[in-house]
Amino acid sequence: MKYIYMVTVVIFIGGCSIHPDALQSSFEPPKEFSLATSNSSNISKIWWQNFDAPTLNSLMEQALENNPDILIAYENIVQARLQLGISEDAYLPQISASGNTGGSQTEASGSDARTSRSTSATLRISYEIDLWGKIAANNEQAQARFNATKHDTDAAILSLYASVAQSYFSLLSTNERLKIAKDNLNISSQLMQIVEAKYKSGSVSLLDVSRQKSSLLSQQANVDSLILQAAQAKNALAVLTGSAPQGFDTVLDSFWDLSIPTVEAGLPSELLLNRPDIAHAKANLEASNAAIKSASADRFPSFSLSGSGGLSSDALLSFKDPTSILSLVLNAAYTIFDGGRLNDLTDAEISKAKSAVQSYNKAILTALQESDDALLNVAHQTSQETLQKQIAEESLRSLDIASIQYRHGSADLTTLLDAQNKYFSSRDSLAVQRLNHLNAVVTLYKVLGGGWNETGLLIGRQDF
Repeated sequence: MKYIYMVTVVIFIGGCSIHPDALQSSFEPPKEFSLATSNSSNISKIWWQNFDAPTLNSLMEQALENNPDILIAYENIVQARLQLGISEDAYLPQISASGNTGGSQTEASGSDARTSRSTSATLRISYEIDLWGKIAANNEQAQARFNATKHDTDAAILSLYASVAQSYFSLLSTNERLKIAKDNLNISSQLMQIVEAKYKSGSVSLLDVSRQKSSLLSQQANVDSLILQAAQAKNALAVLTGSAPQGFDTVLDSFWDLSIPTVEAGLPSELLLNRPDIAHAKANLEASNAAIKSASADRFPSFSLSGSGGLSSDALLSFKDPTSILSLVLNAAYTIFDGGRLNDLTDAEISKAKSAVQSYNKAILTALQESDDALLNVAHQTSQETLQKQIAEESLRSLDIASIQYRHGSADLTTLLDAQNKYFSSRDSLAVQRLNHLNAVVTLYKVLGGGWNETGLLIGRQDF
């Protein structure tokens, strides 16, 4: 028996080095993003509250609870967790029990009847000895797949947060543009009255009346178009929150009172490792390394230990004067020749792991690009909104001057229409530009993996 122990120890020690080395990424991201200007690294876990929009906060909660895609993602986590449990169960022995009792009577012609009775019970235990770490590797792989599924859910939640925020801002912007369009329509109507009065007095021609009427009709068409866009934006928001568009309604925050948070540059690039897609790629790499270990373990003998014990008796429903049975068996199996199949399977897993390394590197590179692009875009949209405000102010001043001059006959209708159209366009463009600014900030939060807590799971269900 001592020789068996010695061989087992030697094999076990050798088994520690039988697996190929785990593949790791050697890529090192820069310490900071290229727009480094500060050392701030604070990103709110509930970043949408920085916009000071109470209705948005409520919509986020509704979406997280009712959005079908998120509910499906939650069930995917449940399924992955059950698969992990199945893998962990392989560490435990399998125990089964069986029993029977019965009797029979045999009677032949010309002879006495023979009666037999028996009762037996058996307990069987089997256990696979994880000498080469196959069970452990399978468990590592299941754990990594479980983590990857959680990161997929994180990605879905983060995408949902961004979509709800941008859809809500789009609804606010469209409603504001609709108000502006109605104001512009009212201004066009007032100017139409001035043109008609001047036509009646003979100071302008019918051509001026026609041109102003055309402008008035254009404003009416714009109002009708924005009414449709507002309805469609509300329907899209309803679906994101898991509600039917019919009957969906919500109190809207003031578009111009929204706060636009500032996310400073100079953020450490390690923050990007919080991104769900990068965490998912890392988990896939870990799963691939575990698969290599599992595949390489198949090239070596497998051992299992089984035992059984039981009682049997020549009595019915009784163990009177029982006979006991006890057995212990060590089983070994080894594939002598398979044409190189097991080696090919191991090499295939190594190739998959190499691909996983590159996928992980690509995820980091993509994150770095998206983050710098998002920082650049936020800076650009901030500047553009400031300029657009100045343009709107100047266009209003020009319209006031043109209106006064037209009333007094010192300016023609062409000058008035030009000032009018520029003012209308500038107000609408300002609302669009503010929406672009808001969306740029939301995108920045998204690409930085915003919304993470200390455990690496997005705000939401914590029971996984």
